[in-house]
Amino acid sequence: MAYRATEFTEQRKAQTRARLLKEAKKLVSAGGFRSLSIAEVARRSAIATGTVYRYFPSKSELCVAVFEAATQREIEAVSHAGLDAGDAVQQLQQALECFIQRAMRNPNLAYALIAEPVDPELEQTRLNYRAQWAEVFAQRLEQGMQQGVFISQPATLCATALVGAMAETVILPLQQARSQNPTYATNHPLNQDHCLHIIAFCLRAVVKPENHR
Repeated sequence: MAYRATEFTEQRKAQTRARLLKEAKKLVSAGGFRSLSIAEVARRSAIATGTVYRYFPSKSELCVAVFEAATQREIEAVSHAGLDAGDAVQQLQQALECFIQRAMRNPNLAYALIAEPVDPELEQTRLNYRAQWAEVFAQRLEQGMQQGVFISQPATLCATALVGAMAETVILPLQQARSQNPTYATNHPLNQDHCLHIIAFCLRAVVKPENHR
């Protein structure tokens, strides 16, 4: 009986924590980490402010938890993108498209995750996840090198450069446009061209000339 009570309690705790993270992510998606507050998360979750601190002792820890959950979801989506494609070039292209399109779908959240100025603890977490992003693309690059369709070069270094190129060319322009027009990400007619240019740039950096489509 005691075991069941403990199991039920842990389940309730997990549900509460998930609800807090869900509401916190909504705030970040709307206005970045600067808009996140313990009091507002508590209000939206219909629980006491003090209860939030039982799960996240500080705003900084809550920000890190939101960042980790949101970024991990993005990494998983990109990791699975294009796995059924015919060859390494197509697989990399679809992974790049997934990264860019998901960023454009929610520019507020994308900017918060990649470029928004944050405190040192969250910035360190961001750097750690940059390495994970690079690993996702390094695996694709290594596969392409083995197939002989990608230029032979250090995979991790090249993957890190690709992640940096996408972050700079997607997130910052979208953040600037978002501040002027919140509907830019879904309504701007240049979005598709913007995506295609970024993808083409990245592919030119890794695909052997004779294998360009």
